[in-house]
Amino acid sequence: MNRKELTILSIITFITVTVWIILGIYHTKINSSIEGIQLKNTTPLTASFDNDIIKELEKREE
Repeated sequence: MNRKELTILSIITFITVTVWIILGIYHTKINSSIEGIQLKNTTPLTASFDNDIIKELEKREE
């Protein structure tokens, strides 16, 4: 192979791998398999503290 053929082969290989990766990411994003229960388990928790209970626990320690 001469230099020109090797360059063309390298470019085609690079484009093929790039398209393959992009299509893999797109396919994974489209076909998300998160069910309702799993979605519920992945929602962020909201932190809320009840100050009255904390004060009662502090009194209990004393």
